[in-house]
Amino acid sequence: MNKRMLHSKSGQSILEYSLIITLIVLASMLLISVTGNTISGVFCLVVRGLNPQTSGSCAYYLSDKFANMNNWLLYWGSPGWSLSNGQLVMTGDNRLVNKTLLPNDYRVIADKAQLVSGNGYGLMFRMNKSGYNYSGYSFQIDPGYGNAFVFRRYDQNGAELSTPLSTSHMPANFNLNAPHKVEVVVVGSTFQAYVDGSLVLTANDSTYTSGQVGLRTWDTSVARYDNLTVTPP
Repeated sequence: MNKRMLHSKSGQSILEYSLIITLIVLASMLLISVTGNTISGVFCLVVRGLNPQTSGSCAYYLSDKFANMNNWLLYWGSPGWSLSNGQLVMTGDNRLVNKTLLPNDYRVIADKAQLVSGNGYGLMFRMNKSGYNYSGYSFQIDPGYGNAFVFRRYDQNGAELSTPLSTSHMPANFNLNAPHKVEVVVVGSTFQAYVDGSLVLTANDSTYTSGQVGLRTWDTSVARYDNLTVTPP
């Protein structure tokens, strides 16, 4: 093979790589405009796809310190929320979902979640919306359900199943109105919930395989959330 042929192949390879990178950038920009996803979120998803061991700023898929609500959608209820000192305060029957596109499996973490008053609050996951309908799951700290930890499923009309996927009683000394670190790990059809680092509930369901994360309150509950992150499981 002569030098001219080698130079031609090298130039062709560079051109092909350039075209591929351009297409990836254009596709990412289109994805951001359609889904409302953040640039950093898309970047981290791409980087993690190439190197799952990525750390630092790409150690998460989503990080929201509630400086504003630009990346949130109201799936259900009336706007019953406010921002105060870096915390989201939710009141009444509301379901807020973050716009960020996520992989199928992840860990959603509320560094501080607190029930100020009322019947409970929850972390939502694998949420999807079509028109006025939505579907997905939630993990709930639910004193209104007999002081229980609860996994629930919501089907296409947004109605929750009358029977939870899984429940467990809270410890006798559990302080409902104190701030707690609440985590939900979603891998395949298995869901695990942790409160203050301890596993409190497991559920299995394969109805919905992907979707976004969110927050919910119901009835006349008032809850505070501080620093929501989504990381690899």
